[in-house]
Amino acid sequence: MGIKLDWEIEAEQTHVKSAREDPETKRRRRLARLRLLLFVLGVLAIFGAVVGFIYLRLEMVEFEIEELLRNTVDAEIAALRLGDWGAFSIAQRSASGEWLQKQETLFQEYQTLKLETDVQLTGRILDLTIDRTRARVAVEEIISGVPYTRVWFYWRYDDGWRHVPPDYTFWGDVRRFDGQGVSVRYQAVDAPLATSLGPRLEQWLQVGCAALSCGTLPVVMVDIVPDEGLQMSWSGNNPWLLQVPSPYIRRARADMPFDLELQFSAAGLLAERLVTLATNNLQPAYPADVYHLRQAVISWLVGRFVQMNTNSFLIGSLAQNYGETAVGRLLRLMQPDSDVRIFNDAVGAASLEQINLDWRDLLTWRLATEDELIRRQDAANFLALYDTRDPMVRELAYQRFATAPLELQKVVISAPLEIGADGTPQIRAVAQVGEDPASRQQILFRLVDGTWRRAS
Repeated sequence: MGIKLDWEIEAEQTHVKSAREDPETKRRRRLARLRLLLFVLGVLAIFGAVVGFIYLRLEMVEFEIEELLRNTVDAEIAALRLGDWGAFSIAQRSASGEWLQKQETLFQEYQTLKLETDVQLTGRILDLTIDRTRARVAVEEIISGVPYTRVWFYWRYDDGWRHVPPDYTFWGDVRRFDGQGVSVRYQAVDAPLATSLGPRLEQWLQVGCAALSCGTLPVVMVDIVPDEGLQMSWSGNNPWLLQVPSPYIRRARADMPFDLELQFSAAGLLAERLVTLATNNLQPAYPADVYHLRQAVISWLVGRFVQMNTNSFLIGSLAQNYGETAVGRLLRLMQPDSDVRIFNDAVGAASLEQINLDWRDLLTWRLATEDELIRRQDAANFLALYDTRDPMVRELAYQRFATAPLELQKVVISAPLEIGADGTPQIRAVAQVGEDPASRQQILFRLVDGTWRRAS
């Protein structure tokens, strides 16, 4: 057994004493800690209750403010339904009397519309945004079964909410849609339009460039802006920036924000730009066939984009029978004075009668051009449309040129290719004259010097 020194024994005794703390002291310390904890929890609970009360109060105030706005909109819509101008006018306010005049005109338009068609002023609020004393409300109306959205603006005065002139600074936060080759900049109100327009432009670019072989294109930029005076157009500062007026500044379709009217406008501008690029900014000389052919390609592209028939029969038949890339080849062959003989090179044929094409819209254009050349008294270009080798045809052309043209439009509805008695390829076209389906005229075209010329 070991020997412990005196200092070691004293250290062990001290350790044992310190380990045995007084229970009362220990209890008091625990109580002090508990009191502190309860105090802190109490303070936090009071603070939380105050914050919660303030939050609930603010929520209640905001709810009351929003409810007052909804009631104002309901009353305004009810006045429109009932035809009560007095009640409707009470909801309007502006520092300028012009606003009240505009709203009176709008009120009368609604009353007339209700008499002419089926109008449901549902009053359903599609979207509501409040920013302090101003508000923006999107309301639904159904016309002939089609749902529309109208965006109205309000201001909170001391006596309540009032309908005020549009505040386009309150159009929502700026957003962007970025797709393949397309970038659309818009604000919150125009989100339904932008999310429809952006992908559609992407698709159109793919369709157009597959046919025309566009190569590397700049990104097509689109700005959707709430501007009442703006027409859809390319920017004068950036040839690839398309400026689109927001449809919500007026009445916009709720089920189709990118409606057919906007689609045709955008498709026409894009098709024009792609054709201009493919033809290196060709300027066709009137009345050369290329003047029509360039526009016919644009019309065909628009039809492809919006999936509708644009009566571009000639280019449509070229794409269908020889592939859409033949349209691109045709464009690259175009010169300012080109005629229909460029189709031979576009498809690799020796002569037009060997090409399976639908000539109806070209011949319709030729007939309209004849009338225009008579009005202009342009004899040289007028006679160039005829087979003047034949004396009878030449005499008929002179007589027709000396007579004022009829104002009735001639539309070729049939243009079968056949071989004449002398072996010359010809088209015996049938044209409808004017609106009467029974009023028809047969017109003969012969293939002369590689192009179609009128022979009757």
